[in-house]
Amino acid sequence: MTARAIGVALAALLTAAGCGGTSGKVLERVDPTMPPGTNLRMDVLMVRSLSTCAIGNPCRLADTSQCYTVADAAGKGMSFDPASVELVAPADARVSTAAQSQCFRLALDDTEVAAANALISGLRTQIFQATGGDINLDVRTHDLAPVEAAFVNFSSGAFLEPPALEAAGLADVNRDTDFVFAITGYRDPDSGILFQKSPCAGTNWLDRGPFGGSTFTWITLSDSCGRSSNFMYHWLAQFYFGLRDVVDFAGVATGTYPACGRGAADPTSWFPFPDDCTTDPDAITCGASTCSDRDAFYSHMLSAHWARGRPFNGNYCADGRMDFDETGVDTGGRCDLIGR
Repeated sequence: MTARAIGVALAALLTAAGCGGTSGKVLERVDPTMPPGTNLRMDVLMVRSLSTCAIGNPCRLADTSQCYTVADAAGKGMSFDPASVELVAPADARVSTAAQSQCFRLALDDTEVAAANALISGLRTQIFQATGGDINLDVRTHDLAPVEAAFVNFSSGAFLEPPALEAAGLADVNRDTDFVFAITGYRDPDSGILFQKSPCAGTNWLDRGPFGGSTFTWITLSDSCGRSSNFMYHWLAQFYFGLRDVVDFAGVATGTYPACGRGAADPTSWFPFPDDCTTDPDAITCGASTCSDRDAFYSHMLSAHWARGRPFNGNYCADGRMDFDETGVDTGGRCDLIGR
């Protein structure tokens, strides 16, 4: 039975108890972390402490602004040749053999964790309101043990991939998990070093690398990334990838649209990507040169394009077929490593 079906069944039981006058207890306890009606699970991994090291050659560029710097807010630190720099785990042997290296720690203190929880709570509210109550996230937050990790080079910046956190966090998720967010700090509280490699967030689709059987977002709590619109963007990206890669929803848009105003009569027959603000044919911003109000578009995606009651599953370990790294239907690979 699905989570949504269980919620309906429980609601029916409670209604019967109230109208029928039964004296027996229907439920002994309601878990405050799971309000009635939650239907999609989101696991949030709070990475309280992550240690990494920058290695590479000294920067000798004439334009020093192009160097990659490991520095504090005052600019004091070390500059690296951007073509050579890597962020590796402290145990990597190259830390001691590289031309230069600088290790630092990204930390989340209690105040920052509270700020992250507030952003996630706001995300849940925004999604609930935009879907008319159809999606009510069951948010599970987990504090991870200290992690030592490498980042992979991604575009012009870096990305924290799922394998870096699997040992500390795979047991916290299971096949009911639909979305995974990993939140890290952006500064070292001891040295003052700031995490300066951009972008400060990213989302994996399943072919690129899941966490357990789910899509995965890494995000720092920096000023540029620790914003509600950024959290919403990455959640919607995960939602889109779940529709495309797990649900096999035929209406997932692939970037090619009809002219503005000429979409299908039923807007729930397609679901855009969160970058499609100026091309989604039924958006008021369609045809504009820029997206002036991204929050409005994100709400539009869920209010106009999400069909109420449509089934959703963001986890390939519960999709009823053998796919990705599985060796059997919903078994094998990462599906055997996640929590039960």
